[in-house]
Amino acid sequence: MTTVSSTPHIVLFPFMSKGHTIPILHLARLLRRRGITVTIFTTPANRPFVSDSLADTDITIVDLPFPENIDGVPPGVESTEKLPSMSLFVPFANATKRMQPNFEQALQSLPSSITCIVSDGFLGWTLQSATKFGIPRWVFYGMSCYSQSVSRDVMLNGLLSRHETDEDE
Repeated sequence: MTTVSSTPHIVLFPFMSKGHTIPILHLARLLRRRGITVTIFTTPANRPFVSDSLADTDITIVDLPFPENIDGVPPGVESTEKLPSMSLFVPFANATKRMQPNFEQALQSLPSSITCIVSDGFLGWTLQSATKFGIPRWVFYGMSCYSQSVSRDVMLNGLLSRHETDEDE
């Protein structure tokens, strides 16, 4: 049963890749240092890394089973580092959507009310879950400010929307 608390409670959910997980672990520590209750979601195969990184904290870690039987992805692969080929990234990323029912069940079983969910940009489906429960959801991108500004500029200016060909010259 969820209890209402005056202490903010933030749920963090990184994408299953160390380049995405490490920055969110830093955020978890910063939030905890400010007295905020933090719960971080991960998968069983990623838990050792997360738990080693947060061993000196009281941050709660919740495991969610990673989907099985993903076309081309070997059993037991739960992070991009373990993919045999990056050509399997899209099926891997799309498979995370199948975690949604377990995520929602876990949210409901947390002991205190949730102030907000901060999830990785690759976990867009978490917005549906947050909306379903009336919880604000913030997107977390762990890339540097420079990378973020270049990505934004490319998008806003359509720099990748037009491909030059020999006929254009």
